[in-house]
Amino acid sequence: MSRSRTGPNHFDRLSLRPALALLALAFTATACSGDGSGTSAGAAAGPPRDGGTLVVGAEADPACLDPQQTGQLAAVDITRSMVDTLTDQDPKTGKIVPWLAKSWTQSADGRDFTFVLRDGVTFSDGKPVDAKAVKLTFDNLIKQPANGAPAYIRGYRGTTVKDAHTFTVRFDAPNAQFLQATSGVGLGILSPAGFEKSNAQRCRGQFHGSGPYVLDHYTANQEVVLKRRKDYAWPSSLDDNRGAGHLDQVKFTFVSEAGARTSALSSGQVQVAKSVQPTDQAQFKGNGFHLLSKPAPGLVPPLSLNHVGALADEKVRKALLVGIDREQLVDTVFNSSYKPATSVLASTTPYYTDDSDKLGYDPDGAARLLDEAGWKKSEDGIRVKNGKQLTLTWLIPAPMPPVDEYVQQQLRKLGVDVKLKAVQPAAYVEQQQKGQFDITAVAVTRADPDVLRNIFYSKGSNLWHLPASELDTYLEQEASATDDKARREAVSKATDWILDHADTVPLYEGSLVHGVSDQVHGLALDASTRLNLHDAWVG
Repeated sequence: MSRSRTGPNHFDRLSLRPALALLALAFTATACSGDGSGTSAGAAAGPPRDGGTLVVGAEADPACLDPQQTGQLAAVDITRSMVDTLTDQDPKTGKIVPWLAKSWTQSADGRDFTFVLRDGVTFSDGKPVDAKAVKLTFDNLIKQPANGAPAYIRGYRGTTVKDAHTFTVRFDAPNAQFLQATSGVGLGILSPAGFEKSNAQRCRGQFHGSGPYVLDHYTANQEVVLKRRKDYAWPSSLDDNRGAGHLDQVKFTFVSEAGARTSALSSGQVQVAKSVQPTDQAQFKGNGFHLLSKPAPGLVPPLSLNHVGALADEKVRKALLVGIDREQLVDTVFNSSYKPATSVLASTTPYYTDDSDKLGYDPDGAARLLDEAGWKKSEDGIRVKNGKQLTLTWLIPAPMPPVDEYVQQQLRKLGVDVKLKAVQPAAYVEQQQKGQFDITAVAVTRADPDVLRNIFYSKGSNLWHLPASELDTYLEQEASATDDKARREAVSKATDWILDHADTVPLYEGSLVHGVSDQVHGLALDASTRLNLHDAWVG
């Protein structure tokens, strides 16, 4: 859950760094030569071969690798191969399947989850993956700030160890999303030794998981290099490869400029270029390349609104909601494979409902709302109230993508002066945490509607300064529902409330699109669009 802004279509993903802020993610068009399943579609090349190095052109230095502290895509694409999880999620069906846990049961009231671990699993420091390690992992996670992965175990009452392989995780209320959350790297199981380190040390990679790759080194602003764990023998039940990873090494080299990444792929300096821009995708359809793509479930790229100042007025927020021409935005900035947002949630998210009737373009209605709020157009076209212009600051992690400029132009037609403020990621984290913005743009990729609680729950980190409301009740009901019908109803009420009160401004649905050399085989994206390297090999 992200900041590396690398191209024209970058919006924030949920990013939990030590400073507790939200950073950006690139969404790119869905047009691709893959099969849409999130699996690499390179030319067939016979059985997998062991050895070699895979070089990935990544968007940015994630600054923190600890999965308990960050959900930044730039980080979890790395740590997904270092840290295993209790379960996995089938990217095609959404079904939760075994991984470190070979079985599990849930109590009738939805509060208790009992897992049975598989035999013979060890962390990369040689310690066993046992029930005590799971307990310590969750006990430490709940101490982290309640956003991202820590929010998934909100209400945690503890883990009871029955024996080395059996344990029960208990909550103070039903927790409908917990089982899905156990498939995400944020709830990945870590060796007890790592918790003797400080948060800062774990950010630099001083922790041990049980994954197929281990950290070789992390050089700030340059690269992260992983090396194969030769004794790995407990992959997810979804993986074709039943043993150690095929690659000797995986090198993530940090290239913040999207054009530089695609050039590096074209010239053979990297074999994977993450987040390829729509304008560059055609060159990687054939000619020794292919595209790896998957629609991103979860919270769509929006304008995230700070409910203070002018945006504390619901009429102003509603004006922004109906004053954006989403069709024109998609047609102008992206391509035909993008879709205008039809809800707060992407259409690939469980329990999604079509709310496009609330997102229609209505410039006259937007103007009327601003008039009613007391903001009148001045001679220069910018609205004024009590002698003050309607000026909003949009906080952006550099580099600034062109899509932001296009949204700025649309809002100016309404008489809203949007100041685009692009700052370096570290400054972005600090200023976002302090609330020094009117607008930012945060999307969260997760194949579960509980992303709504991460962002809009006033009892959470609440970076948007949302007031306590009925929405909190709906989000609590969504998380605690014990049947599909009740959960669907709660999610629908939550999305209706968010849009009816214009708590955010959804913009578009997108996909992750990576450019891949045909030398690369077996590379895949998991259900939440993280890179899965275990089956990958190079020809």
